[in-house]
Amino acid sequence: MLHKPPSPRRCRITHPLCSHRHVLNPVFCFFSVALAAGLGGAIFQGYLIWIANGVLLAYLLLAPRNRWPALIVAAILGHLIGTALVHNSWQINLVDTPLDLGEALFAAALLRHRSAQLPNFTKGSYLLRFLAVAVVAAPLSNAFLAALIQMLWLHASFSTTLYQWFASDSLGICVVTPACVAIFRTRISRTFPSLRPWLQVLPFAAITIAILCQSKAPLEFLLYPMLVLILLRLGLGWAAACTLFAAAAASWFTIHGMGPFVFRGSSSALDPAVTLQLFIACAMFMIYSISAVLESRRAAERRLQHIAAIHKVVTDNSRDVLIIADFEGNRSFISASGEEWGGWTHNEILRRKSLDLVHPDDRSQVIAALAALREGKDGAMIECRVSKRDGSYVWVEASLRAIRDPVTRVPTGVLNNVREITERKLADQAREFQHSLIHAIHSVSPDGILVVDENENVVSCNSRFGEVWNISLPSSLPGHLDHGLRMHDGAFLAQAVALTKDPEAFLRRVDELYAHRDESERVQIELKDGRTLERYTTSLRTASGQYLGRVWFFRDITDQKLAEQRLREAYHAVETLAITDALTGLANRRQFDQCLATEWRRGLRDARPLSLLLIDADRFKTYNDTYGHLRGDSCLQQIAASARDVVARPGDLVARFGGEEFAVILPNTPSIGAMQMAHGIRDAVLNRRLPHSANPLGVVTVSVGCATLVPQLGLQAPNLIDLADKALYQAKHAGRNQVCNNLPGDASEPDPNDPSALIALKSA
Repeated sequence: MLHKPPSPRRCRITHPLCSHRHVLNPVFCFFSVALAAGLGGAIFQGYLIWIANGVLLAYLLLAPRNRWPALIVAAILGHLIGTALVHNSWQINLVDTPLDLGEALFAAALLRHRSAQLPNFTKGSYLLRFLAVAVVAAPLSNAFLAALIQMLWLHASFSTTLYQWFASDSLGICVVTPACVAIFRTRISRTFPSLRPWLQVLPFAAITIAILCQSKAPLEFLLYPMLVLILLRLGLGWAAACTLFAAAAASWFTIHGMGPFVFRGSSSALDPAVTLQLFIACAMFMIYSISAVLESRRAAERRLQHIAAIHKVVTDNSRDVLIIADFEGNRSFISASGEEWGGWTHNEILRRKSLDLVHPDDRSQVIAALAALREGKDGAMIECRVSKRDGSYVWVEASLRAIRDPVTRVPTGVLNNVREITERKLADQAREFQHSLIHAIHSVSPDGILVVDENENVVSCNSRFGEVWNISLPSSLPGHLDHGLRMHDGAFLAQAVALTKDPEAFLRRVDELYAHRDESERVQIELKDGRTLERYTTSLRTASGQYLGRVWFFRDITDQKLAEQRLREAYHAVETLAITDALTGLANRRQFDQCLATEWRRGLRDARPLSLLLIDADRFKTYNDTYGHLRGDSCLQQIAASARDVVARPGDLVARFGGEEFAVILPNTPSIGAMQMAHGIRDAVLNRRLPHSANPLGVVTVSVGCATLVPQLGLQAPNLIDLADKALYQAKHAGRNQVCNNLPGDASEPDPNDPSALIALKSA
């Protein structure tokens, strides 16, 4: 039968891979698998527990998928070397290795279908998937293949081999993989230099050996509470390591006929193995179950700490003072903003009852608000005066909310949100002064102001109003809002209407605004003398909404309009310069990039082809060297004129791409049309017969690269430029004075539904 040497977990415990970052290192993977396969097979004789697969699976579950090839190669070498210590037959080793590694890879591929997903054995859904895939499906399929091979090759019993292989593989993965993951992720190697863990681990090891080396008393279950104690004191990593040590010790003693798992009267050699495997699996299940409960508790504690931290941030940084008190006025909480508030210390405010600081004249409304809350009202808002430590009073606004018992919903206290409003009260007291100030502003405002009442009688009008309209004002003009004189607005309206360019529209709109009292408006009015006035009007209302009248503001903005017009003209001139090539008059590279991006988005939306031509003057450097840069500039202008003559559609764009290169953007143009346009430009330049002695034809010629794409997701506008540039390169190397199309396959557009065409475009 194919001999199957398991891997020892102890080698894995003392390994420096306990640091999670080392899981990515294939060297450590090689040594871990080699030691697991070699020492495990030598000690356990291959039918109790197979550890090597569990070690490799832990590596694969923790490492990114792009590191798997290196880890698998290292595992293959380690497995071959490790099993060579147990088997003399290299043929058996060559069969064992792919079976074992295939089992680990199969389980890892199903469990790690996303590269960023890490194993979480404390999560119920993941644990069920792990048991179904790694503990049952993968070992069973591997055992079936191994049993079939041994039956055909070594004539071994199919059922016995199937059971032994499945049991050892399943238990190895069930025990070793979660333990390795726990050890790697908790990084227990950092605590190795500390004496504290060893004071608990070494006694555990000694007691474990003492219990497992004898078979007189069934004391093996005493290891369970010891493992729980290590889990609680040292964490999951050390508990997993101790579990693996107990598994290794129990396996060694059982194989050598010693320990509590050996049944003297058993007729089958597999009975001790089954009991031992159940014992080890239960131990690992126990520590992970307890770890899941502990992690859930820690998560709840973290959530509570987070909520408490948020509460502290809110209360510490709130400008308002938060106070919690019962209905008797006894305060139990005051926020940090209440410290030193009003000169009182935090403890002094807590010792005083709610009404002690309230002004005697305001206590009645506070008592009434508290009584309403006690009777069932949810909240109340009051304004009152409270005493400062120096005996003075400040105005505060208190928002009171009832605190209810969560079960009975009976009010038990009050949450008081206190905000000082002394400044607001002072503002109310200064309202009369502000009213006088408004009159002063009214008289010196640069705007012409006309105020009318609800009957359209003039209440007030400043002198600036007459200056803006260039009309005469009556000597009896009211100058204050509270003036008793009333004049109808018609006296001014008749003069103003005669000065506007459109008197009928002006008068009609004024009547509409008087009729619709809620409307406000800001418009510009053109006068016959060429000036422009800005008119703003709005209604006047009391705080309760009563209509009082309307105010009109007029400002001469003629100079502003002229300045804005000049600014717009200057802006358009600068904008034209910014997007135009100074030499050729074509669009420059900036406008080209903007236009290409716009047309690409339009083509993506409409699924229409977009073509691009790249035009390059042949041997232009030689032309400059021969005829000089002035003739070179003239040559570029001639090429630009030729392209402009050929490209006639309004939506097309001819641009200077850079140096002696030009570009033509052809929206909604298939490759055939683009090629025709390219040939037209080439022929137009050739027909100009511009002398060029260094060119074999004796005249200036151009090479054109043509590219066409139907914009779609996965492609970008630079892909089209790159295709056209490659086509231009082909035209240059084909002898110049050429037009080349760099479409994959032929000159037709690629089918957006053809994956091969899309791949070809992307690779190009």
